[in-house]
Amino acid sequence: MKRIGYLSEELCSFQNLHKAFRRAFGASGRHQEACEFHFHLEKELLRLKEELEDNTYQPSPYRYFEISDPKKRTISVAPFRDRIVHHALVGILEPVFEKRFIYDSYATRKEKGTHKAIRRAQEFMKKNYFFLKTDVAKYFDSISHDILMELLRTKIKDENVLILAERIIRNSDTSREIQEGVGLPIGNLTSQFFANVYLDPQDHYMKDKLGVKYYIRYMDDMVMFSDSRNELKSLLKQMRFFLRDRLKLVLKERVTQINTRLHGLPFLGFRVFPNLLRIRQENFRRLKGRMRQREKEFENGLISEETFVMSVRSMFEHIGFADSLNLRRSLS
Repeated sequence: MKRIGYLSEELCSFQNLHKAFRRAFGASGRHQEACEFHFHLEKELLRLKEELEDNTYQPSPYRYFEISDPKKRTISVAPFRDRIVHHALVGILEPVFEKRFIYDSYATRKEKGTHKAIRRAQEFMKKNYFFLKTDVAKYFDSISHDILMELLRTKIKDENVLILAERIIRNSDTSREIQEGVGLPIGNLTSQFFANVYLDPQDHYMKDKLGVKYYIRYMDDMVMFSDSRNELKSLLKQMRFFLRDRLKLVLKERVTQINTRLHGLPFLGFRVFPNLLRIRQENFRRLKGRMRQREKEFENGLISEETFVMSVRSMFEHIGFADSLNLRRSLS
C-alpha cells in the first residue's frame, strides 16, 4: 500500500491555516474566544504556523458538558485555536483516506450523509428479504490509540503529521473514567474523522475478504442484506471475531437484530421499508421538543428571527425526507 509523505508543508502553510480558521470560525457561532482570535488573526495564525513547523504545538485540555439526545453523552469542546488545527489536519488527511474508503461508507464524507445512506438501504432492501442491523458498544470510548495510529501509518509516512495526529489523539482526559490510551472525545472534527478511519478495516474485511455485496456503514451503524438468514448469522459471527481480534471492539448485542424487510429497518432515525420511509416516533417527539425550545428562545430574544426560521425550516426538511405529510400537518 502506497504511503503518502511531504504533507507538512501543506499542513503548516498560511493558506491552509487561514482556510481552517474560516471553517472553524463559521462553525463556532462567533463566540467571544473565536472573535478575539479573529481580532488578532494574522499574528495568531503566524504563531500557530510556527508552533506546527517546529513541533512545539500542544493541544489544550477540553471543556466538557453533557447532553441527553436521547441518551446521555459527554461532549468535548476544544479551545478555538485547537479547532483550527483540527480543521487544518483533517483537510490534508481527508483526501488521502477518501481514496481508501469503500463506496458504501456514508458518515462525515463529502457527497454522502444520512439521506444517501437511507436511500441506499432502500435499494438493497428491494433486492433482499432479510437484513442484519448492528452497531458498536460505546464506540468512541473504545477506540484504541495504538491501533488508530497503526492505521494512520499505513497511509501516512510524514513523521511531523503523524506526531501532530498522535498528540491530538492522546489528548484525552482519564478523569472522565476512560482508560488511558483508549477513547476519542465526542464533538471534535478530528474524532469523527478518526472514528471513520478506525472502522475502515472492518469495511474491507466484509467487502473484500468475505465478499459481502450488500453492506452499508454510517459511522458505527452497520447494515447487511441477504435472502438467507443463515448467511447473515454466519456474517455476524465473523464480524464479532474480526472486531474483537483486530480492533478491540464489541457489538451492542441488545440492538443487534436479524429481521425481514416487512418489519422495516430502524436506521438513522427512520424506519426504512423498500418503498416507504417513516420517521421513528421517538425521533419525532425529540424533534417537536427541539422545535418548542427554539420557539421559546425566539420569544425570549435569545435567538434572532433568521436563526429561528432557519432552524424550523431544517426540522421540517428532515421530517419531509420521510413519507410524513400527516406529521408535517400536525406541526403546522
